[in-house]
Amino acid sequence: MRSAPGVGKALGLALALFARGALAQPLAPEGQPIVTNRYSIDLTQGPVFAGSRVVGLAGTFVAIADGIDGDTQNPASPAVRVPYSYSDVDFELGASLTFPGGLGRSGDFFNSGTANPDGKDGEPTRTHVTAGNKLYVFLSGAFNLQIDRWGFGVTADLQQYSLKRPGETSDPKNELTAQIMQNHFLSAYSFADDQLVVGVGARVVTLNVSTRQTILSSGVDSLNTTGVGIETGFIWRPNGERVRVGAAVRSAVSAETSGRVLFAGLPNELWLPDRLTLPWDLSFGTAVQLGRRPLNPRWVSPSELLAHKKRYLAWQARERARRTRETLAEARRAGRSDLAELERVLTATDSAEAALDKLELERAERDVRKVLRARYEAMPRFHVLLMSSLLLTGTVPQGVGIEGFLDRTVQRSGEQISVSPRFAVEIEPVPYWVQTRAGFYFEPTRFSANADGGRSHATLGADVKLLPWDVFGTFPERTWWRVTGSFDIARDYLGWGIAVGVWR
Repeated sequence: MRSAPGVGKALGLALALFARGALAQPLAPEGQPIVTNRYSIDLTQGPVFAGSRVVGLAGTFVAIADGIDGDTQNPASPAVRVPYSYSDVDFELGASLTFPGGLGRSGDFFNSGTANPDGKDGEPTRTHVTAGNKLYVFLSGAFNLQIDRWGFGVTADLQQYSLKRPGETSDPKNELTAQIMQNHFLSAYSFADDQLVVGVGARVVTLNVSTRQTILSSGVDSLNTTGVGIETGFIWRPNGERVRVGAAVRSAVSAETSGRVLFAGLPNELWLPDRLTLPWDLSFGTAVQLGRRPLNPRWVSPSELLAHKKRYLAWQARERARRTRETLAEARRAGRSDLAELERVLTATDSAEAALDKLELERAERDVRKVLRARYEAMPRFHVLLMSSLLLTGTVPQGVGIEGFLDRTVQRSGEQISVSPRFAVEIEPVPYWVQTRAGFYFEPTRFSANADGGRSHATLGADVKLLPWDVFGTFPERTWWRVTGSFDIARDYLGWGIAVGVWR
């Protein structure tokens, strides 16, 4: 009995793939095609990817780390109380959008030292990850909730890279897109009158490689895997002083994959890695503020200011209840026939007085908010905030960069620990209306074959006050909004971002 030709070919291909996988060799030399699953994708970020303020400050945010911008920089951030928080229960949410691009002929986004992708001036043509006509952005969203000294935060950061390869048709099935989602789930608490803030959390990383280029699309997945790590951090902010110190450490995140071969036997054959890795990192930073504006004003809890009023109203409620009980007891002893009517009157009187007490407490709460708002608005605006930080990033055994993975070419990444020093300054040149910032950071290359080595980044950013709006009562009255912009410029790299938030 003869087997069908299609079945024979399929069986032969399956046996060939099995044999090839079984005999897969260690990672080939630099620049050679990847023909093994025995490697890991290095998911390390080179340029600073965060909220617009963090980018403008060159990533020197581990010591300041207040608000949603700080969640990705220090797990202690959700519990850092700011002087413009006028409630024991407070929240903040926001989103930002960054467009990374290139400068020069090639635009080396990953700082891998890749050759000119267009083959100009006699240079070799090569495949590359590109913005081109494909979606190539960094999206960030965050939400923080504060309850007294507790803080909780959730962030979601999405990066997308699209591949353009010579000889491929416009068919979406021949175009690969890598989406990296990094989520942070944080819990923090402030001790010692809010002078020491400690936070812990989980860092969840998901890599999705699909044959579609549309962001958050439902295309055909080629690879989808998730890894989880832990992170912790602290901020020391002594009340009344002009200095802050912060540090954060994150464990490596590693996720195994079912190393397979896609498009076997075709020119674009793709060997999937056996794991993805986001290496451990350690950051340490300081902040010093000059000028009349305080850096660490003591946060005053509204509950503290209302404690006396609440105790007094609670005492009044107890006294009313005591008087009601005594009056009814005396009426029973006297044998009065109108006990039911008397109880109804006393209950109605108590309810009316309780309603008045509630109105009095609400009025006191409004007065406290006014006092705290006036206290914050009376603070001097002029300041010069100086920040510095140092970021260390771990190694990735058998690591290959994202670009090399999509290019099917060995591009060794993460063989050594990376060290990135960072410095920034922030001022308010137009009080109450414009705040500006600038910074510098060194981005070490993760690629040993990059002859150009690391590169220096210059960053710029600004907040501009716009208009007041309470968003149909969602925010307090007199809430002013601002637009924030940022630029990050380096050799063969340009990133810019924009965000909208509340003016502080």
